[in-house]
Amino acid sequence: MADVSPDVSLAVLNDADQKPIVYVGIKTTLDVSLVNNSDAIILNSSGTASSLEIFLPGFFTLAELQQMSISLKDWAFSVNPDGPSLVLGYTGPDSASWTTGQSIAFQITSVQSGAAPTADSVQVNFQNMGGNVPLQVQTPLTLSNPPKPGNASLRDVLQVSLDSQGSIYVSTDTDPLQNTLFLNLKNIGTDPLYVGKTIWTGTPKVTVTFVYGNISGALAPDNDRSRPVVGSAWKITGQVAIDQTDGWKISNPSTTGDDPHPKWLLAPVNTNKDILGAGANANVTFSFSQIVSLTPPGHTQMVIQFSGFMKDENKAYDDEVFVVDIVKQLPPPTRGLLNFFGNAPVVEVTSPTEPISIPLRWAMFDVASVNLICSFPGISLVNKKYPNPLPLAYDNFTVDIPGTTESVPVFITLQAFDGNGVYLNSMQFTVFINALMFVDPRDGKVYPVVLLNNQLWMTQNLTHDDGAESFIYNNLPANEKRFGRLYTAKAASAATPPAGWHVPSSRDWQGLFGLFADPGAAYAALIDGGTSGLNAALGGNRNDLGAFNDLMVSGFYRTTSADGLFAGFSSKSKSVNLVAKFPATFALSIRYVRDL
Repeated sequence: MADVSPDVSLAVLNDADQKPIVYVGIKTTLDVSLVNNSDAIILNSSGTASSLEIFLPGFFTLAELQQMSISLKDWAFSVNPDGPSLVLGYTGPDSASWTTGQSIAFQITSVQSGAAPTADSVQVNFQNMGGNVPLQVQTPLTLSNPPKPGNASLRDVLQVSLDSQGSIYVSTDTDPLQNTLFLNLKNIGTDPLYVGKTIWTGTPKVTVTFVYGNISGALAPDNDRSRPVVGSAWKITGQVAIDQTDGWKISNPSTTGDDPHPKWLLAPVNTNKDILGAGANANVTFSFSQIVSLTPPGHTQMVIQFSGFMKDENKAYDDEVFVVDIVKQLPPPTRGLLNFFGNAPVVEVTSPTEPISIPLRWAMFDVASVNLICSFPGISLVNKKYPNPLPLAYDNFTVDIPGTTESVPVFITLQAFDGNGVYLNSMQFTVFINALMFVDPRDGKVYPVVLLNNQLWMTQNLTHDDGAESFIYNNLPANEKRFGRLYTAKAASAATPPAGWHVPSSRDWQGLFGLFADPGAAYAALIDGGTSGLNAALGGNRNDLGAFNDLMVSGFYRTTSADGLFAGFSSKSKSVNLVAKFPATFALSIRYVRDL
């Protein structure tokens, strides 16, 4: 590896939206820019002229290439059917200088492909140029289905990221370091990625590619497909590392196939109905190992293209392309931990007995053993030994916590040691366990909660038996399970919830209603089955004569306000309000709330 390697950056963007995407069946223009980031390059027109040979992705046929055109002063355009490629031959002044920082920019017109969506690269070869010039440069270009009105957007529900900010270490010929990149796909929506009632059809897939070449802006070269050597992109191996869904698979590139550049295909297995679930089932992580980069330090990219995904039986997601940054760095000068990371810094739980798994991974440089220490009570120290430490190595461990009733930060510390037990360094990863539940200490009942207006609200009506001052509608046990109990004002004030929780004031309810455009929108969002998750129930009331009224017609919720207002939900008007109507002896529903 040499930091003085010739460097020319290449960008190829769709003129319509300035993205590295071509859409199936849509004729477009590509904006191409080559910038010389190295020393001056000499362009020759006498003898064997200088030329740029442009290899567009394999999803273009020769016939489609022959429809394209380039117009650029001092350059002659032609199509080479043997490439097949587009060629620009230099016709300008002999021995002209392409100076540092100068760009060669042009447009390729009448660009159109009828192939199936995939990801690939544009490659430009430099021929018969003097000075410090690379052999070739590449940049990704994907083929996607065009977006359609009414389709769903994957960007609204997907988070695509590389662990440890996509850091790898570059190598020298005498000291090749094998890196691993971890790509995580996370559903950040509240519902599974696919919500249809029947299993999805079609061929949803994710295509992964890198930038290939020997320059700073590339990960590794790929010009040795038939016999890949150490440092080749064809040596990179992908596999499913951590799968919290119902199953994904990965196909590695074949050196005997038709693809000129390596690409990896990720896809859900055909029994994975949700594709990416919600909550604890929202993540799948893929590892790309055996990455040896003999290129100079710098930034490069991984390109991740999603195609063929459906939201349900009738609605598709638009194809989407995510580009994530990879940082190539010089290897560390000293031994120890390089990074330490997990899937998510926040874990949400809704049951006190729900086990909590925290998957962890780390990279280390010449480490003989590690200690993993968890701050959560009852979790034992973990010691892992590496009898034959590697210069660059990776490992993982999952911390399992049996359950908790409280929201609490968990501090996990990883310590590294050499072969003599001498401490090298340590790193810490913090996970905040967000306990979305209320556990009533009076009877041990567990109620799920939801975060609204910077407050935690119970999503079920209180069912604590407060004796003579609380009632079940019509005294039917089935009504208690669905609608909770009804409480007089005396019962509401006597039943003290645990510290931090309280019966909402009228101001609390008004703040909740104010989150929405009008009382009708608030009703639709807050009622049972609404989008907010509050699930307000229409539990009716009990009057002071012992008669029950308005079940499944209205919901009435007590407040602690001196103004005597209560919160009302009316199925007749489809709206919410704050009204003062009932005397203190009437029994109404109760929800507890907690300020954050």
